[in-house]
Amino acid sequence: MIIPELLGLGDRRLNQDRDKDPKENSCFRLSTNLLMAGKTLAGLRVHEMMSCIDYLLSRGDVDAGRIGCMGFSGGALVSALTAAVDERIRAAVISGYANTYEDSILAKPHCADNYIPGLYRYAEMPDLFGLIAPRPLLIEAGEADRGFPLHGALKAINRLQAIYQAAEASEHIAADVHPGEHEVSGRLAYDWLEVHLNG
Repeated sequence: MIIPELLGLGDRRLNQDRDKDPKENSCFRLSTNLLMAGKTLAGLRVHEMMSCIDYLLSRGDVDAGRIGCMGFSGGALVSALTAAVDERIRAAVISGYANTYEDSILAKPHCADNYIPGLYRYAEMPDLFGLIAPRPLLIEAGEADRGFPLHGALKAINRLQAIYQAAEASEHIAADVHPGEHEVSGRLAYDWLEVHLNG
């Protein structure tokens, strides 16, 4: 198991942010500097996650057919985008993020790493996450999540169900709409991953 610390958070903050409150991060400075270079923090983080998979597969004790990922909030963005472009991921859990851009990151201020120039011209969030199909995907959404509100999450879930139906993989899309806020539920996710990676 690998539990990566995303660039810009925790011990991977920039030196000038190290003495700040642990809840502070370096995401804005990193995102804006990368944008000036024609890159994005989301893209760099996805590259790092793909490198994690490269590392796992370089070991002799990892089954390439049983690689899954789970991410929460910004980690869910990275997990979802990585799973969308890297088919080595066999199953994914997106917690506290799946929504529509219109109802979430375009409706109120969010961390700068959520914004990818030009992306919205081509696809809404569930369309991008639908690239994971037909591989198994579980969405966790909190009924009281204010940053990624339930009405947007339900739109995303409905759109993903349609995408999976079109891919003849309806049995591979699942959702856990829980009574919490912006938090991990886990009441389905851990067992669900176990079934889809070991079954």
